[in-house]
Amino acid sequence: MAPSRTGYATLKTVMICFNAVVFAVGCTMVGLGLWIKLGSASFVRVLGASSMYFAHVGYFCIVVGSMVVVLGFMGCWGAVRENRCLLLTYFLIILVIFIAEITAAVVVFAFTSFARSIVLDKSLAALKKKYSGYKHDDIVSYGWNALMLKLNCCGVQNYTDFAGSAFQIRTNLTYPKSCCKDPTSSACDGRNVSSVVINQEGCFRKLVSLIKEKSLLLGGAATGAALLELAAMMVSLMLYVKLG
Repeated sequence: MAPSRTGYATLKTVMICFNAVVFAVGCTMVGLGLWIKLGSASFVRVLGASSMYFAHVGYFCIVVGSMVVVLGFMGCWGAVRENRCLLLTYFLIILVIFIAEITAAVVVFAFTSFARSIVLDKSLAALKKKYSGYKHDDIVSYGWNALMLKLNCCGVQNYTDFAGSAFQIRTNLTYPKSCCKDPTSSACDGRNVSSVVINQEGCFRKLVSLIKEKSLLLGGAATGAALLELAAMMVSLMLYVKLG
């Protein structure tokens, strides 16, 4: 039986509109992934070997966002061309992606505390073993100096993290100039630990706050994509049935 003209036209229009939005959300996810991969590189450097986890988040957003962009285009094209095979393929692919996203969200939620402890340990180890000092251009020192100056923080948890570090052994100083509120001040001598002279708060807490702030945007985009995917699956299935 041919689909009713009104019902078919409505579903077709809804399908195209939904997938146009899905396409836009996919572009947003790709943009966020590029920001994580490229824009936050100076923050990633301070984490040493654990930096791969943040790089993977950026790659994940880029890959998933690209897939959402392709699927958004596929949904629009399937509706315009009235292709049942394309619509069914679209439905099945989005269903698999939707299930994968839910699974990934559950896993991330379950292991957040565990991952946080790993990153904390790796960051502290990188600081103690590889940090050389203020204005040094090696990758770890440059990253830590940029982070401490940018976020007005000192060390991983506080300035005591430099105790027993390669930096302290080499310079016999308690902290580097990048911990100071004013690195050019004469009071910033590497030994004066007054709160007037150095930043007392560690960088890990501030970095986590920054990541959480960006995660709200990322989470909002991911949630919006999931809801749109669910709606698109329902509409594509109904359109597939009506075209039968």
